[in-house]
Amino acid sequence: MPSYSRRDALKALPALAAGLAGCASLTGRDDSLPMPTAWTAGVRTPTRALRPPSGPLLVGTGSPFHADPMVSALDPETGEERWAVTGRKGYRSPLGVDDRNAYLFSKAGRATAVDYEAGERAWNIGLTGVGSADPGVVQYPPVVADDTVVFPISGTENDVVDRLLGLSREDGERRFRAELPASLAGAPASAPAGGGSQAGVVAPILDGTVRRFATDESESWRADVGASPSSVAVAGDTAFVGSATEELLALDAATGELRWRGSLRNTVFARPLVSDGRVYVGGADYFLYAFDAETGTRLWRRELAGPVTCGPTRVGDRLVTVVGSDLLVRGHSGTVPFEPTALYVHATDGTLLGEYRFEGYLDGGTVNWVVAAGDGVYVGQEWQLARLDAEVLDAE
Repeated sequence: MPSYSRRDALKALPALAAGLAGCASLTGRDDSLPMPTAWTAGVRTPTRALRPPSGPLLVGTGSPFHADPMVSALDPETGEERWAVTGRKGYRSPLGVDDRNAYLFSKAGRATAVDYEAGERAWNIGLTGVGSADPGVVQYPPVVADDTVVFPISGTENDVVDRLLGLSREDGERRFRAELPASLAGAPASAPAGGGSQAGVVAPILDGTVRRFATDESESWRADVGASPSSVAVAGDTAFVGSATEELLALDAATGELRWRGSLRNTVFARPLVSDGRVYVGGADYFLYAFDAETGTRLWRRELAGPVTCGPTRVGDRLVTVVGSDLLVRGHSGTVPFEPTALYVHATDGTLLGEYRFEGYLDGGTVNWVVAAGDGVYVGQEWQLARLDAEVLDAE
């Protein structure tokens, strides 16, 4: 396996030193990033931005401080704040959304739904067993499954009961509780009803299994994949998951039966992306892959400068991927720093269109994630949210 040592595959694009970004919402361009931005906004530890089809750009904050909003709505064109909802002190999860609400939970012991059209709480329910020392308990976002929203309460240590808690989307009433045999190994994914099974979630577990839980609390199936799996992606009737066996696995989402396995050269940290009949996945082997979603045939592979820690994410016919930075790894590894941190833009056929190295001091701090939301691409840093300028994606 390749080591995680620094590679010289990319041309360095040093970042310029600038003043420290604050916590208030401040918009404008940020010349300290190694690519052009449309705007930046000061947000402390922003969670991954989302943009529902009928709503504004939504962003949460993982910050434990009361004054930092649990959920903010931003104008996607300018970054200006439309509204913000605050909550009690405590680290917060990333957001999950449906066609009306944004959902999150926090170490303050609350599960919350926010109506993102009105900009106010729809409901706020107390939780037990989330207020211990382990911040990893709020690492993954809630998952919407039919009329239920599932909260993945699972930490990296042994001081939290690992479980999936299902609450009604309508009013937060408890629907089910499924205790897990070990910590989650990655983010669960929604699994629609089909094949005689109810809607539910597919969850990767550190005991080397992938399990499907229905919203009636039953375990529909389990698949032993032999080693710790990654975050799951479900598309149609197939669940895709990377494994520490150095493979990408395609499982029948209704039965758990193995459909195909694609060979990698190391484990997977990030959720695969399924789009237009292809599965795109980045590995810790310094490669970005494309597989045929139906057959598992590898279509192409492109070498990168480090392990893929976020993405790929897609806008139009562009793939945007981040390698490096810090990654909270499940198990005993804790937070692992990978270098260098770089952002890549590829066409969907694998053609490299852009590469940007994050080096030195950055105005908004360490780069944590990149995501496509609506027609934009957003970068989350320690203290800042940035929208990339369209020219980053327009390169040929």
